[in-house]
Amino acid sequence: MSTPSIVTRAFEVFEDDVMALPPMTLRGANGVDSYEQPAPFDPTADEPDDAYLEGFAFWGLAYLDARSWRHYLPRLIDYAFRRPDDPAMVTEALVRSLRPPDRYPPRLATLTAGQETVVRSFLEQVALGDGFKHVQGDAQQALEEWWLPNARSRPTPQDIAALRAAPVAHRIVFGDVYRLSVPETFTGGGAHAIPQESRRVQAWGGYLCGDAHTIVAVNVTPLDKRSLADSVLARTTLFREAPSRRSTVVAGSPRAERLDGVTEVGSPAEPQTLSIVFAIARDELVMLSVRSWPRDDVGREVERILGSFEILKPEA
Repeated sequence: MSTPSIVTRAFEVFEDDVMALPPMTLRGANGVDSYEQPAPFDPTADEPDDAYLEGFAFWGLAYLDARSWRHYLPRLIDYAFRRPDDPAMVTEALVRSLRPPDRYPPRLATLTAGQETVVRSFLEQVALGDGFKHVQGDAQQALEEWWLPNARSRPTPQDIAALRAAPVAHRIVFGDVYRLSVPETFTGGGAHAIPQESRRVQAWGGYLCGDAHTIVAVNVTPLDKRSLADSVLARTTLFREAPSRRSTVVAGSPRAERLDGVTEVGSPAEPQTLSIVFAIARDELVMLSVRSWPRDDVGREVERILGSFEILKPEA
C-alpha cells in the first residue's frame, strides 16, 4: 500500500473510534504524566492538529486507554507520513505504542483484523522507508514481535489463560506492627518514615495473575492525629463513587473497617478496584490498601492478600 492509501484506509477502519469522543485526551494523558488529574475533553483545546500532537503525544500516549488510543491512531499515522523529520518525537511515541508487551486492560489486542492490517502496513513502510531512520529499528522489532505471522512475542489465548491460571506463590512481609503476605513476584522499596505527614509507609507492586498490575501499600499513623472514623471518611474521596463500608476482622486488632469500590488513576474508561482495610494497633491506625483490576481471578488473589493482614502483638 502507498502512504496515501494507508492513511485513507486508517481513517476508514478506525472511523467509529475517530468519531467517538476519547475517554482520555492526549492533553489529559500528558497531565497524568505530571501527576495531575486528566483534564476533560474540550473541543477547542483538544483539536488534534500538528501542534497538539507535538505538544502532548510523546508523554501522553502511554497513558491512553484502548478506546482513546484507537481514536488517535489514524491522526498519528497521518502525521508520521507527513512529518518524517519527527521534530517532537511523535512518530517515535506512536511506533513504541505498537510494541509489546500488551498492557492490561489490553490495547494491541483490541484491534480488528482490518485495523491490524493498516497498522502492519504502516510499520512496514516505516521499517523499509528511507525517511524514518530514527525509528526503523523499533518498527522492525514491532513487526517481528507482534504484527507479522507467527510473531515471537504475541501470546495466544491459550498462553494468556495458562499465565492467569498459574499458581501465585506468596511470601510474608513485616512492618513494625503488622504482617501480611504478598506475591513472590512483587517488589518493594522498604519502609519509609514521612515525618511531615506523621506516617510510616511500605509499598509493593507487580503483576497479579500474569498481567494485572497491582499495588499494595500499608500506612501507619498515630490515632491522636486522626481517628479511625475520620480516616475512613477521608479515604472515601479516593473512590469514584461511594464505596461499600463494613466492619471486618483483622487478627490482633480490636476494631477494623473496610472500604471497597472503584477508583480512577488514569483514564475514566479503565477504573481500577480499590480495597482499604483500617485496623487499630494500640495507639496507631494501620491502613492496608490494594489497588488492582476488576477481574475474577485477580479479585480472588486480592482477597488472599487482604485476608493475610494481621496486627502483631507487642513484644514483652
